[in-house]
Amino acid sequence: MIKTLFYTFLQTKHQEENADRTYPNYPLFPQEVEIRPITPFRWEILKTLTRHEILEEGILQLPHEQIQDLLMRYFSEHDILLANYLTYQLNLFVKDLDTNTIHFVSLWRHPHEKNFAMRESWIKEFVKRRELVAGMVVGMYWDFENHMFCFSVLGGSE
Repeated sequence: MIKTLFYTFLQTKHQEENADRTYPNYPLFPQEVEIRPITPFRWEILKTLTRHEILEEGILQLPHEQIQDLLMRYFSEHDILLANYLTYQLNLFVKDLDTNTIHFVSLWRHPHEKNFAMRESWIKEFVKRRELVAGMVVGMYWDFENHMFCFSVLGGSE
């Protein structure tokens, strides 16, 4: 819970009826309240990082079904066929919400592999820069307005 101040700008009926008419300014009385943090988006991809995903040759595997649901519905039939039957590379931007930086990454899919994967760009742009370790939970969602993934470290061992 987050502590914050809540200001009451309007008087209750009782306060209004009993107010001093000679003093027109109503004093503000701040109250300390606790609020629950609100997540303005739903994490579409949640992943607990493994040791293999953060090694120098590490690959972040993203499930084909989720990428298909998030991205491919906006692609042409030709692009979808390429992604399903040929080695396919999708270049896109990922915004790191924790550092407010934007990074260029490549998603790869080999026709004999089930998942999409981030390879070299994943290690350079995220693992090394953010010093990610195994056990951390990361989340990603697709930002439809800006046409990019949004990434954040949600928890885990730091």
